[in-house]
Amino acid sequence: MFLRLLAIDICKTLKNPGLWVGLAGVLFLLACATLFRHVQILHGYAESSGGLEKDLLSGLAFFNQIGILVYAILSAGIAAFDYVDRSMHLWLTRGVARPMLLTARLTAILFFGLLLVCFSVIAVLGLSALSRSLFFGVVDATHLNPAALLPAALRLFWSSLPYLALTVLLAVLSRSPFFAAGGTILYGSVVEQFAPALGERFPWLVRYMPASLSQALQHGTHALDRNALPISPDAILPQGQAILLIGMTFLLLSIASFVIFSRQDLGG
Repeated sequence: MFLRLLAIDICKTLKNPGLWVGLAGVLFLLACATLFRHVQILHGYAESSGGLEKDLLSGLAFFNQIGILVYAILSAGIAAFDYVDRSMHLWLTRGVARPMLLTARLTAILFFGLLLVCFSVIAVLGLSALSRSLFFGVVDATHLNPAALLPAALRLFWSSLPYLALTVLLAVLSRSPFFAAGGTILYGSVVEQFAPALGERFPWLVRYMPASLSQALQHGTHALDRNALPISPDAILPQGQAILLIGMTFLLLSIASFVIFSRQDLGG
């Protein structure tokens, strides 16, 4: 039954025009960021050293900034849309267990989250190569480390887990995809942006917020550049600790969603 629920969620999401509009939007933003960077280099407003590896690092950093918006909309649509059309009630009246239903939704969200990250990495690489060939007539990939591409994608995906889980929790609490997406976007764009101001009073809180953990994890993407200087381990949170804390945050938020959903009155 779980695999059937998962297949239905995946097929339903693939047929949703919103998914493809969202991917087109991400592609457009990445293209704009790439073109803007190369125009700056062409006119001497940005550093011209480096090649495809610098474009990739810059593009992935940009995607990491806009990723919260994409993650929120994607996961809210999968987790909460059935509240709106009440098709969730149909599954439950057919005897599907609530934990199994939510597990299938969460698995589908993780699947599309990983798919989105892989799409973005490939898009940045392709757009950068195309733009460099148009602007500079050559694509310099001498210092690009291809072996670091997969780890970089996995770091991006792992960094997204707290936001995906938060959106699911807000979707269960609110029963609204708009509130769930808006709540996560508000948290990522407002709360986390102003949190550093509390650093003097609550340094531990800022240090362990998802944005700080993601930043610590993303330092590893510099391995894409063969010439990148190693970062002092004292300057950042250890990556192993960041990975563990991100996983724990995802687990705690997911458990909260399961507890609330299992006790939720859906009769109204």
